[in-house]
Parts: sequence; structure tokens; C-alpha cells
Amino acid sequence: MHLKGKKIACFVALPHHTRFLWPITGLAEKSGAKIVFFTTLADFPYEMDLIRRGKECRLLQSYATPETRRRIEEMNVAFFDKWVNRCFDWDGLRHWPFVMQSSLIPNGFEDYVLLEEFIAREKPDMFLALHERNRWGKIIGHLSARHGVPYVTLQEGDCYEDRLSFSAHTEYSTALLLWGNGTVNLLAKMKSAPEKFVLTGNTHLAEVKRSMRDPAIVAQIKKDLNIPKGKKVVLFLVGIQWGVIQALKFWEDLIRPLEAPDVVPVFKWHPKVSFQSYKEATEAMFLEHFPECRVTQTYDPYKLLQMADYCVTLGKTTLAVEALSFGKPLFSLPGTDGAPDHYYDQGIAQSVWPIGDWSALRKTIEHGVPEDHATHVREFTSDCFHRINDVAPERAVEVMKHIFSVRANDDAVAPVSNAEAVSGRTSFIVPSGDDVEALLATLTSLSENVKLPDWETVIVVNNPDILALMSGVTGDVRVVEAHERSLAALWRKGAGAALGDVFVFIRPGVLYYKDEGFIEAARTGVAGMPIKNPDMSPYAMGLTFDFNHVPRRITNAETPQEKRVAAGGGIVGVSRKIYEKSGGFDARIDDRMAEADLSLSAREAGFPALFAEKSLAFAFRETFAGTPAGSPPPEYEWKGRIAFFAKWTGKLPKDDDYVTFAGDLLKT
Repeated sequence: MHLKGKKIACFVALPHHTRFLWPITGLAEKSGAKIVFFTTLADFPYEMDLIRRGKECRLLQSYATPETRRRIEEMNVAFFDKWVNRCFDWDGLRHWPFVMQSSLIPNGFEDYVLLEEFIAREKPDMFLALHERNRWGKIIGHLSARHGVPYVTLQEGDCYEDRLSFSAHTEYSTALLLWGNGTVNLLAKMKSAPEKFVLTGNTHLAEVKRSMRDPAIVAQIKKDLNIPKGKKVVLFLVGIQWGVIQALKFWEDLIRPLEAPDVVPVFKWHPKVSFQSYKEATEAMFLEHFPECRVTQTYDPYKLLQMADYCVTLGKTTLAVEALSFGKPLFSLPGTDGAPDHYYDQGIAQSVWPIGDWSALRKTIEHGVPEDHATHVREFTSDCFHRINDVAPERAVEVMKHIFSVRANDDAVAPVSNAEAVSGRTSFIVPSGDDVEALLATLTSLSENVKLPDWETVIVVNNPDILALMSGVTGDVRVVEAHERSLAALWRKGAGAALGDVFVFIRPGVLYYKDEGFIEAARTGVAGMPIKNPDMSPYAMGLTFDFNHVPRRITNAETPQEKRVAAGGGIVGVSRKIYEKSGGFDARIDDRMAEADLSLSAREAGFPALFAEKSLAFAFRETFAGTPAGSPPPEYEWKGRIAFFAKWTGKLPKDDDYVTFAGDLLKT
């Protein structure tokens, strides 16, 4: 699948964030895509970096019409009419004064309406943005789902610690591209959907490092900053909290003890600090009182990292872990908020606390980095930055191509029935998998508990060892040999060989017990039944969809009927007629989503998901389960997972009960 003719709308914001996007958009353009960059009015000229790169940037405000202005005004009036009667009952009001509300809320309505107008006029095939956790990311996400446009997002810098907003990192994203396993594990813990994760690596670091290997470049950087030859460069990475401090004594306490003839301190101010504040206060103060220091806010931070011998991070900044990827020894001071030293606590930086204690830096200059510390840093960077950093942009574009391929239905195959149905017969279709005990348990449950007058078992065997065991099976059982590995592909192959006019698809390890009303339900829709654990607790009472649009087994018997939106959990029944009209199982889809996919396909064809309450099955053992729900999946399994979200973009059910979803994350 190429990208020729595809229009990708890319939202851009702060330059130090959008640097992750440029390598992806550049490769996408080379593959034939048209990139439409857009942004909105804010307190920073987000379009500046695009202009410097010679790119056109569309402002959402340029899509305004008399009709959009009317809609925005109506939204404002309708919202504030209700809000004025409710906001005083909300404790959060003391943290969010009216002066902020009167600015942010109308701006949000304006961006929402104008982005919808942008979609109507531009008709993008995909949205690309850094992430969906800010208000613009959520507006794009909501409207991408509303209009059925896939949405690809990325990791925003270094994910420092647990943040409640991480739980909403994958609410609307079709795919979230991450740097490495460290972030995968953190976001999974914070209830982002691992099903949407794809490990790509950092999309810009590898190329930056390659482009700066030439010693002549380092020499030019030092010349730019007037750094004499032979001097050691200590680069200070000034975080946001430190960047607003303008008290002279504070900086004297930090800098004076470091003064030495062989050291040149270079300070890189965080770009989020007001440029006017930086120019009028910080730069002026340093020029007057610390002329031996070099101070900058706009110089390319990666050139500074390449030039530096040692790095000191003042508070939290993504540049700190990026410094480690450049092989620079890292030293740290905590932020000014009283929180612990994030980098020291992780064992990746040596502390220079209290302020002015440079003994650790001086020992490192003289003797090198302690070996145990260096070993820990290597382990951290391996976990933080994925091993395929060098091809991260290519991997990102591969994800985009895969999404388009799924949506174009490039790989879909129509269901095949090789024989005419036998009226009144039910076919039980069981893939073997690799667990012979689970398979035999399922087959035994069928032989003991199925009471239908005409039925057969189709065993789809994809394990050579199990195939040899099946040679002795007798009765109305047919064995179909297969080489596929996915559950959907095996069930699909079994359906192609089955003779029944009703199919019952069972995962090995599920024990069939009774089917009161189940076969009847399967003749009118996609039928499920209660599946219980051996202790009679619910294993699967059908499927629901969570806050992130991800299908989940219902394990709470009190779940309302309206949330039971798909059949599955290990057993589904469907008539041959409905199976064929809905397209059957899609072999491109991940095992954990195969049943939900069939239910959604049947719903598209006009057939409901049904639940035979009086039937019963038991979960003896899980097979074809992949990684546990909510756990980080292996990197190589991403295509089947992303195929599901690409296929059903804009059509997936969603549970908007965030309080229940977040659960203990909301406890303080």
C-alpha cells in the first residue's frame, strides 16, 4: 500500500514538540501523500517553525464563515446559560477562575466548529498529531471519530511520571506510536489502551545524531558560542520551573562554586518560558553578572547536546534523557516544587544537590562515570529508546500505510463455503492451537453435552503434533489441516469446510455445558452465552467497549444490558446466512478482537448481537488470548490490533463513564 493520493492533516504546535512529526511527514510526502499542515491561534506562533521550513500552514480561523460564526455563538450561549447555574457547585472553580474560563471555553468552541469546517472542505484521509491529551488533541480526536477519519498520535517527549492525563492518551487514537518499553509499561499502568500501542522508537533522534557526527560541526558550534579550544563544556538544561527564576542570589549560589578555568557553563533555557522575559531579565542578568557563561533560548538544543561534555538538568525536561542517548553523563537538581529528584531517583543522573555542590561532577571529570552508574544508564536508555530508533520514521509510515490498506479492504477475502449446507445441522468449529489438553477438554464437553439431533465437529488443526493425535478420532468429526496461526483465520477455514446451516465457533479451553435458546438466537443474530469460571464467577457475560473504544469481556454480572454490545468471550454462534452476509471472520484481526469484529460486521449487515441467558459454558483454560487485557503486547503483534481500530474508525461503541474507567487513578 502506498500513500499516493492520500491527504494527511497534520496539527502542529510548539517547535520542540513538532520535531517528532517532521521526519514522518517528510517520508509520507516521498511516498506520495499530500500533507496539509494546520494550527490555530494561541499564545505562541505555532506556525513559525513551518514558515522557517518553507511549508504552508493553514490556520483554522481561515475557515470561518458566517455560518460557523453563528454556530460558535450558539454554542457559547447554550453552554454558559447552563454553566452559570452549575459552576458554583463545583469545587474546581477555585482553581479555574472565570477570567480563564471566559477565554479557554469560547476558544475551544471556535476550534471545534472550525475544525469541523476544515474536515468538510479538506476531506482528510488521516489526522496526524503529536498526542491527544491537550484540548486540541481531544477536539481532533472527537471529530476524527465522528467523521470516520483515522487518527495517528505519538509520544510527547519523555513521560516523566504517573499523570492522570495518561489515562486518556488513547481515547480516540487509531494508533499511538511510542519510543520504547519504558513508556509502554507506564501508559499501560495508567490505563491507556495497549491494544493501540506500536513501538516505533524516537522518530527524530537517530537522524539528528547522524547529521552531527562530523567534528567540523562541533567546531562550528563552539565557534558560534565563543567557546575556547580545550575547555570542558557543561550544558545546563533549564526546565520550566527553574526558567522563571530571576533572583540573582539564586544563580550566584549555583554558578559561583563551579567556576574553574577549564570549564565553560552553557545554559539552554526552556522554550516555554516567555521570550520577552528571557531577553529582558535572564539574558541581561547573565551578561552583566556571569559573562563567563553562555546563555541561549533559541539555539538548536541538539547541537548543544552534541557539543557538550557533561549535562546538568534543572528540573524535568525531555532533553535530559535525550542527553543520555547522546552518551553524555547526566547530573541533576530537582524542580522547585519540592518534588523528589526524578532523574536521580531513577539512577540515571548523579545528584548535584544541595545547590552549589559540584563534587560529583568534578569526580566524574577527573575519573570518569562510575561503572555501576554507567551500566544502569545503558539499561535505562535501552528501555526508554527502542532498538529500531534508526528506522523509526519508516516504521511510523508503515503503520500509516497499514491503516490505509485495511480501510481499502486490500487484504480482505470473501467467506468461502465449500459445500452446500445441510438443513438443521449445527457445525461446532474448534481450532486446535497448541494446547492439546485444552482442545480435548472442549471436544469432550461437546460429546457429553450437545443434545442436538444433527450436529458435527470441525477441528481445524494448525499444530503438526496435534494433527498426529487426531488420526484416531472417530464419530461425526472432521479434521481440517491449516497453517494459519490467528484465531480468526482458523475459524474462517473451519467455516469453509463446515456442512451445518448454523456455526458455533469455540475457542479450545471453553467447555460447552448447555445451550438453551442459543441455537435459536444464532439463527437471527450473532449469539453469545454466559461463560463462567469453575467457581461460577463470571468469565465473560458478553463483550462491552471501554472508554478507549476497546472490546473487553464483561466480568461483572450486574453490567446493564445496554452495555452488552457484542457476543464473545470464547464462544459465538451464527447462522451460515448471517455469517456470509456479514463477511465472516476477518483474518487480519487480532485474536482478542475477532469475536467483536464479527459482531460489528453483523450489525453493519443488519443483524443484532444476542445473549442466550439460560445457556452456559465454562472457561477451563485461556488459549489464543495473546497478552492479558490491559498488558503491554509484544512489538511484533501490532498489525492485527491496529487493523481492528482502522477498520472500525468512527463506528466503535464507547463507554463514556470516565470515573468508573479511571477507578483508583482518581484517588489522591
